[in-house]
Amino acid sequence: MIETQQVLDVLRPRFGSSLVESPSFGEPAAELLRGFSPHDSSFRDLALRVEDALFNAVYERLGPGMAASMDDGSVRRIRLAELPEAADDVMGVLFDALPVYSVSCEALRSYSMETGSLAAMRCLYLRYATFLSEEERQVLSRVIRGSFPPSRWQAFISEGNAN
Repeated sequence: MIETQQVLDVLRPRFGSSLVESPSFGEPAAELLRGFSPHDSSFRDLALRVEDALFNAVYERLGPGMAASMDDGSVRRIRLAELPEAADDVMGVLFDALPVYSVSCEALRSYSMETGSLAAMRCLYLRYATFLSEEERQVLSRVIRGSFPPSRWQAFISEGNAN
């Protein structure tokens, strides 16, 4: 079961605790994840709905200036351009909750190739290694390292395992 706290935890570094801990901030996104059914919707459709829910939550609490107080005491403006990445972070909560089956692996593989989702690639790399050949894992590692800043992947791909 996906908990709202999981959504808050992935959003905290990006939006700051003050915003994320405001009442019911992550609930709409968590509800979307909990209600997901692959028979009724696609990961892509869900990601767009999550992005919209995040925009609404941020705008409702911060107004048009969208200036958030960060945990280090700074204040920064949340840009619309970063919401798809934030939605992808939230999608990672769903991906981590999927059962590790070949059908889940194929769905994640397809979604990651279609959208470039780091969350999907991370999940494939970490949870679905038994479904990937060593060559596929190496390619996946290279794509991740070449497409995203190190701060986004260093926690799960060590330089020694980066191939």
